[in-house]
Formats: sequence, structure tokens, C-alpha cells
Amino acid sequence: MRHWLLHPIIFYPLAIIVAGLAIVASLRPQSWPREPAPVSAERDGGWLVYQGDGFNTPDQGSEEMTVVRDYFGRPLRLRVAQKPEQAGVPPAPGETGAQLLISPEVSAAISDRPVVVEVSYNPLPVNSASQLAISLRSSDNGPSPWVTQIAPPEAATLRFTLPARSSINAIGIRPISNLSDMTYGLEITRIRIMPRT
Repeated sequence: MRHWLLHPIIFYPLAIIVAGLAIVASLRPQSWPREPAPVSAERDGGWLVYQGDGFNTPDQGSEEMTVVRDYFGRPLRLRVAQKPEQAGVPPAPGETGAQLLISPEVSAAISDRPVVVEVSYNPLPVNSASQLAISLRSSDNGPSPWVTQIAPPEAATLRFTLPARSSINAIGIRPISNLSDMTYGLEITRIRIMPRT
């Protein structure tokens, strides 16, 4: 006698449901792009820290950008790269770059004060950028200076001191490379921000 699960009235609908679930899981909807939105920072003493969930909804701007996620869609790291046509050209004050949008609470803590920004990164194995530029972006969309540093081809932390800006709503990120044969970038693992008195 055959098992009751093999009866056509039960087996075929169950097979269709299992196949549908397999298709949905293979599409990984948890990793689909999300609309850019401000994110709160974690507190670590006087530092405001963005890592993991802090990289959930950045704004791509004019750069190539990927949020590296685990299978369940949780953000882990942020990969940002310059486009080939940007090779060797430093960002202009009016350029936005990729942007890490910050919450109003973080904006209130760092606006109108000089800010120290530490960016921890991993170089990409083949196409790692040689420099990294950071800027404080403002809601008035006015020009904002970029501060650039050499990015050694090893996991490192770069420290930037940025001038005071009012109404800050994002941290601008722009990798720079002189090569134009492909996109060159960095994988950012953590950003720490501290307002200076």
C-alpha cells in the first residue's frame, strides 16, 4: 500500500509549493536593493560608529556601489568604486560621491563642528583603489571640500579631519585610482565619526 503523501491530491500541490519556495529562495529577495534612507549610528564612547546595519541603505550617487549582505539580507560591508571615466580625476566640491546618509540625531551632533572621520577598509583583490576621498555633504547641496588620502593596498584605517559644515546629512565617499581599464574601489568595513570641540 502506498503512503498517503503520494496521493495525487496531496503530492502535486505540495510539490508546487516546495518548488515555489525554492524559486523564491534562489532569488534572494532579502538582498535586493533598498531605497536610500538615513541610518542611525552606534555609540562607542565619543565616537559615532557605522558598520553592519549602518550600511543598510546608502545612496549610490555617481559611483559604483554594492552592499555586501549575508544570506538573510543583513548588511556586512560596503563596496564603493569609481567609474572608469573618473580615473585620475579628484572629486570636485559639488560632486556627491556615494553617500552614507545620516540620521537627524547624528547630524545635530556633528553639524557646525570640525569632524574626525576614521574609515576602516579592505583592499579589493584585483582592482583596489589607491586613494580615498571623504566629504561632509550638506542638505543645502552646496559645494563641500573633499579630503583625500593614500589608501595602502592592505587592510587599514584612514583618519580624515574635515572642516565644519552646517546641516550635514551624509558622508560622501569616493575611491580614486589613476587606472581606467575597469572600476577600482575599496571595501569599507567601518566608519567612525567624532565631532571636535
